[in-house]
This record gives sequence, C-alpha cells and structure tokens, in this order.
Amino acid sequence: MSWNYNTSLNRVEKHLDGMGDIEVEKLVRDADLNSLLSETTCRDIFGAHVYVDVPNFSDLATLTAEGDDYRRVIQALHLYEREVARIVEGEDVFDGVRIHFQGAKLHALFFRPIDDAEEIATRAVLLQMVLRHFVCCVFNPEFPKLPNLSVSGGADIGSAIGTKNGHKGDRELLFLGAPANYASKILTGTDSLRVTAAVYEALPETLQAYFSAVEDDRLDVTVYEIDDISTEEMDQLLAEHDIDWDREASLQRLKDDKLIYPLNRIEYSDAEVQIDIDALGITNNKRVLAASVFGDVSGFTRYIDRTMADDDGKAALRVLHAVRKEMSAIIRHDFSGIRVQFQGDRVQALFHMPKGDEKRIAARAVDTAIALQSTMELVIKKLLPEAKELGMATGISIGTTLVSKLGTRGHRDRICIADAVEEAARYPEGSAGGEITVPDSVHEHLNEELQKLFVWNKDRGLYIGTNLTQDKVERARKAGLFKQSVYVTSGAAGASVSSQPTPGSRSFVPSSSFGD
Repeated sequence: MSWNYNTSLNRVEKHLDGMGDIEVEKLVRDADLNSLLSETTCRDIFGAHVYVDVPNFSDLATLTAEGDDYRRVIQALHLYEREVARIVEGEDVFDGVRIHFQGAKLHALFFRPIDDAEEIATRAVLLQMVLRHFVCCVFNPEFPKLPNLSVSGGADIGSAIGTKNGHKGDRELLFLGAPANYASKILTGTDSLRVTAAVYEALPETLQAYFSAVEDDRLDVTVYEIDDISTEEMDQLLAEHDIDWDREASLQRLKDDKLIYPLNRIEYSDAEVQIDIDALGITNNKRVLAASVFGDVSGFTRYIDRTMADDDGKAALRVLHAVRKEMSAIIRHDFSGIRVQFQGDRVQALFHMPKGDEKRIAARAVDTAIALQSTMELVIKKLLPEAKELGMATGISIGTTLVSKLGTRGHRDRICIADAVEEAARYPEGSAGGEITVPDSVHEHLNEELQKLFVWNKDRGLYIGTNLTQDKVERARKAGLFKQSVYVTSGAAGASVSSQPTPGSRSFVPSSSFGD
C-alpha cells in the first residue's frame, strides 16, 4: 500500500476530462436540494448554517465502560440523532435541511423562505434554543444513568455554494463559503449558543434582546451568545414565530424509540477485518482502536469567496471536486482506509487495521497524510495552477473509537465517536497549509527517520511535519539506510557496497553527512 505519483496524476486527469461543465446559478425558488444538486449542478444559496454539538458523547464513547453501560451510550446517541432530525426537518416545526451529523455534531441549513434574512435567522436561533431545552428538559431525564448532556451551538448567515458529489449511493451534500465555515468555528465546546454578527443583525429586535455580545479571542471577532431563557419565554417565542414544537410529542417519540431499540438488541464488537461502515447500524456497532485522520484544504473558504466575487466560482468548484475525489481514492485504494465523510472542504478517514497494532495503524495514517500532501503539491497544482494558493493541513490522533451508522431510516450518517476523533479534527484548525500535526502518542510509533521530519511545537503541544511530500520522505528513508553498517568489497573490478557481509568484505558506518 503506497502512493504513486503517476497513478495519482492519471486519476486526476481522468476525472477532470470527464467532469463536464459546471453550472452555478443563484437559487431563486424552493427545491429539494438532495435531488437538485450534483457535482456539476451547483447553486448559490442564501441561508443560515447551524451547528449544534453534544461534546459529552465523545467522552462517553471513549470510556472503558462495557455491557449495558456502553450499549446505553449507543442507544442514547441513536435516539438523539433521530429526534433532532425530526425537529429540524419537520414541515410543521422548523422545515430545515439536516445536512448530516459529524459524529454527534449536527449541521443544518435554513434557506426558506427564499432570501428572507429575518425569518431564516430567526429559525436558526430558535432551533438552538429548542435543542438546548430538548436536551436539558426532555432527553436527559430519559437517560438518568448517563451524565447530563449539554449542547454547544453556532450559526452564521450568508451565501454559500451548494453542491453534491461522491460515489453512487455515497453522495453527500456540500456547502462551501464563509457561512458554512464560521458557524462551526464559533462553537466553543461548552454549554453556549452563539451566532455571528450577521445573524444577530438580521434578527427582529424582540429576539436580539435575548443576546449578549462577547469577544471571541480565537477568531478576533465579536459574537453574540443566547442568554438562558425560561420555558415560558421560549414557548412564547415559538408561538410568536409559528414554530410548532411539542416537547410532549418529542418525549413520547423517545419512549417509543426506546421500545423499538432496547439495550438487548444493541451489539458492539471489535473488528477482525476492515469495517464496512455502511453495513453497520444500531444493532451492529464496532468499537476499535483506530487512527482518525482529517485532511483540510487550507485557504479554500477564502478562495471560494474570492472567486465567487470575481464570478469565477466554477473554477474553484472544479479544483474542489478534483481534490476531494483524489482524497477519497488515496484513503480507500492506496492505503485501504475508511473514508468516513466529507465535511465541506475536508475529509475524515479512519484506520483500524491491523487489529490492535497501534504502531502499524499510526504509520499507515501518517503515510496517508503524506500522500494527501503529495497530491496537493505535486499533482493538483500541476494540473490546476489556479490552486497554487491552497494547501493541505492534516491532523491525526489515535484511540478507542465507536464506529456505526445511526439516525433516521434513509438518512443514517456514518458515525465515528471518540476523543481521538475530536482531537484529530481540531489539530488542523489554524494550521498553515503543508502541515501534518500529530500528538506524541502517534509520533512515538513512527520509525526514526520519519520522526526526525517532525518538529515539536511547545505552544500547540504537537509534533508538526511541514511540506512532507513523498519524495522528501523517501530521501530521508534512503538516507537512514546508510546510518547502519555497510560492507565494502574491493577487487579487480573495483569496489562494491552491500548491506550484507560477503567473504573478504570490511564493515563501516558512513559519516552522518553522507547519510544526510
């Protein structure tokens, strides 16, 4: 299993030749986005992107609990995602679009009524309020044996390009642009609900009164946090804005789902062979030692926003589609990993074989990251020079991971839950293009030559490898071969060098300058 320059080059060339013309038009009427969008049929969509996360689930999935205690975590996650999807997409409730769950993190979109900023922003805010109340007052009491869960939310509003790509039944909705990006970036991981200034300014004054301005030092911007409100205040707001959420109905659906998916039907096990993630479900889950890899196309949000302003969004989408398809090919075909899902301009992958072999799992994950970097620098930028300002930033972490496919029928999402998943996703944030970031627990499993290509960053508490393309790594590995004893034999035909002793040969260790 390895990356090959010519193979990668040929794959990308073939994809570009067969891609066809890309169409980007403004969305001016209601539509079923899953049916409308494709790799070449794209839309500029004005809407509010909302992320709502339950960070506790990662901690719970990482615990060493066994038996019914662990089954209860899986059951709770499944039921949570089912009911949240109903709340988001219910025509009589929020009438939004559940794009997908990234682990326990919901990504939803509101774009109806078309271009109605006030109504769209209002729904984004009220959804966060409802989900916080749902978790606190409905969900937690139904799972008294679990620690109380809390939610973190973020929302932004504006135009983003909607598209859809993937392989046959593996196609996913994608949204590219600042709103889809910043809604996720302003999440805090704690019990807070936030919106950007753009959302706040679009709200009616009656809703603005429930916010407090705070400074986000990470992003150096002012954001607005939703204050805690009483049940009576929330019910009044929902009535004023015609949102028909019924907490008693949600509670009853949770109770019904508990009967449909009792603990004794939920199974989990380790994996003897590579996981077929699409064959998993609530009754068949995997719990494995795995490396999570997140490959992020750094600079793409800025790139897509600039090209859209210059009316050249088609070129940016052509770059993205080429990068994403090759990312998937590298993970699945070159290194036999699992491509979990795409999240905007980044890919999530998982490596868990050979079973329990942490050293080989870590090495394969790092080799994949090097291949992603190599493709970006040596292939994509050669075939698509307009991608010169982009980079690849990759994060890797390793740990026990829950792998499944959960949610509502017909809309189940691939799920990987663990602290290691969250860490790997966080590492590329703020990274410069060309960086591969790994913790000590991954670095210690690499061979000596590869370890030396990573530098410890005290401020970030991570090892960082910069611009590690395949050719650079191969040179380091070959140099490493000459840092052990070699054997020289002289004769009439001259001198020969070998790594193995022969009759009459003399051994010596080459100087470090020769090895380097």
